[in-house]
Amino acid sequence: MHEPPLLGGTDQAPNPVELVLAALGTCQEIVYAAYAAVLGIELDGVEITVSGPLDLRGLFGITATPSGFQHVEMQTRIRSREAPEAIQRLVNTGQAHCPVLDIIQRPLEVRNQVALNGEPLS
Repeated sequence: MHEPPLLGGTDQAPNPVELVLAALGTCQEIVYAAYAAVLGIELDGVEITVSGPLDLRGLFGITATPSGFQHVEMQTRIRSREAPEAIQRLVNTGQAHCPVLDIIQRPLEVRNQVALNGEPLS
C-alpha cells in the first residue's frame, strides 16, 4: 500500500491524492509545451510544482471537513527568451485547455456501478 505508515502503508510510492497532483503538474507541462509549439513560442523549459493540504479529520469522518484537498497550489517556472506578453498568452491558453485542470476545477458527475459477488448491488 502506498499510504504512509500512519494509514497502514509503507510510503514507498505516491498515494492516490499525490498522483492527482502529479497528473495535474504533468498535464500542465504537456499543455504548455504543446501550445508553445502551436503559438510559435520558444520555451527553454517549464517546471511545475503542485501541492495541496489535506485534513485527515475529513477522511476519517471526524469533522465535516472535506476529505480531499482544501485547495491546490501550482508554482510554474518558465524559462524563455520570449516577451512577457507571449508567455502570458501561453499561460492563459494552458490554463484554459488543460484536461486535468478542467477535471478538478468543475463539478463533475461520477457514476459508480457496484457489484457484490458478481451481482449488482442496489
